[in-house]
Amino acid sequence: MDIKNPVINKLKELQKLTDEQINLVLKEKEKSELPLGYLLIRFGLINFVEWYNILLNEFKVSIIDIDTINIDKEVIISLPEFTCRKYQTLPVFKDAKKIICAMVDPLDKEVIAQISKIAGMTIEARLVKESDLKKNIDKYFSQVAFPDTQRVNEKFLTPIEMNVATETTAESAFIAIVSQATELKATDIHLEIEEEKLRLRYRINGTLYEFPPPYIELYYSIISYIKVLANLDITEKRIPQDGYIKIRIKDRFVDLRVSTYPTSFGEIVALRVLDKKNIVAGLEFLGLSPETLHRWRMLLDEPYGMILVTGPTGSGKTTTLYSSLMEIDNIHKKIITLEDPIEFHIENIDQVQINPKTGLTFEVALRSILRQDPNVIMVGEIRDPITVAIAIRAAQTGQLVLSTLHTNTAPGAVIRLLDMEVESYMIASSIIGVLSQRLVRTICPDCKEEYYPTEEEIKELGPDIPSGVKFYRGVGCHKCKGTGYTGRTVLSELMVLNEVLKSKIMHNPTLSELKNEAIKFGMKTLRMDGIQKVLSGITTSSDVMYSTRKEDE
Repeated sequence: MDIKNPVINKLKELQKLTDEQINLVLKEKEKSELPLGYLLIRFGLINFVEWYNILLNEFKVSIIDIDTINIDKEVIISLPEFTCRKYQTLPVFKDAKKIICAMVDPLDKEVIAQISKIAGMTIEARLVKESDLKKNIDKYFSQVAFPDTQRVNEKFLTPIEMNVATETTAESAFIAIVSQATELKATDIHLEIEEEKLRLRYRINGTLYEFPPPYIELYYSIISYIKVLANLDITEKRIPQDGYIKIRIKDRFVDLRVSTYPTSFGEIVALRVLDKKNIVAGLEFLGLSPETLHRWRMLLDEPYGMILVTGPTGSGKTTTLYSSLMEIDNIHKKIITLEDPIEFHIENIDQVQINPKTGLTFEVALRSILRQDPNVIMVGEIRDPITVAIAIRAAQTGQLVLSTLHTNTAPGAVIRLLDMEVESYMIASSIIGVLSQRLVRTICPDCKEEYYPTEEEIKELGPDIPSGVKFYRGVGCHKCKGTGYTGRTVLSELMVLNEVLKSKIMHNPTLSELKNEAIKFGMKTLRMDGIQKVLSGITTSSDVMYSTRKEDE
């Protein structure tokens, strides 16, 4: 946006804003694409009443009072909720050629152009107060779901219909909720009760989105129904409970990991959607670079040793492990897994559910597992020094051991094991490779556009990126629900231990020393992999920066 823009000049005149303040807002606008007026309010440089009056009195913009209008549902769904909240707008009227939108900043031509691109129609903007806009966005999007939500089955109702139906049952409401989650490829479902309402949210591509909930009168029936399916105690409402459900949705089975939790208003429920069709598709679908994928598959072919997958919670470690197990020849090799909980059931693999209540801990299971003559052992997570010591001994005596560890980087796994008082010679003689990973959102291919990043954005992402390069971003469309993203991919760094690295480990190196040595032998860091995916148009620089901000810790 031109700093000589008449709106900016008027603000400098009336509000006494400095060039420094204006430039700060413009930099944020270039980065976030948010409306200028909205950013000025967010930065506290002007309040919403002053902004409204300046546009009304100085620029004579057309206004609209959306509180007095009953907006048709078909008009509301002309734009996704995400788009409305991001660009501070709400569609009000619509005909064959144009949409009239209420906007906090109806003079921001760049934002109007983006909204027009998303809607596929001409946009006419009208001024609205920020407080009135927010109130009506909340009001209307609590009544409708995303426009492309499909009917689950003629027998069952979608969440859109739940709010108006008079015969919805707890069973049909639950089936509809799970069905919509699988349609949207959600990884988690959150059903929560507040003082006077319910909340239904899905985690999609790592972010929670709110959807219309069923009737509040159905809530306790739904909770009881979920507990019955998960074999939980329906009379116990004072303590958390965990369970498991296998349910048929359309033509496939979906596994759900259930967690109930007591709150002051009642029990809340979190459901992890374990849809094998969406999650475990094979290593080639994870997003590993060709070089990393080849080196990882070479590690899986090793007859013995320990392979670790590291990263924070929600980074896809379990998916990588399951996909890896599916690559191993389970006909000619005996594979046993120790898990808490078992997330997916895989044919021809012996999976053991850890149960501390009965005494079956990771330690106990590992101590006796070698009597089963396994070739490959997967330990769901290394949690304590005793477990890691037993797992390492198994790796040293002829088994291939796969496990996970909570560290930020691949070299950090070695430092973590040293901190757990594992002898350096045991690490050097057993660990053969460590894969660290993060999940980042992938740009929607249907609304992806090129842009030239600012020098600051380039410098922040990586000092070696040449100026003049193009980055990519999604502007938002109906197919991606206005988010600009669809799906996720993996950022990864793979450290394969050779003799030089093993020798380095024997001398208790620092994290930076081990990292630099690993890079010399071909390890691409998470940031390096992220930069390549940014330049290839797979993800955005902001996602990479956010996901790799702790890679040096």
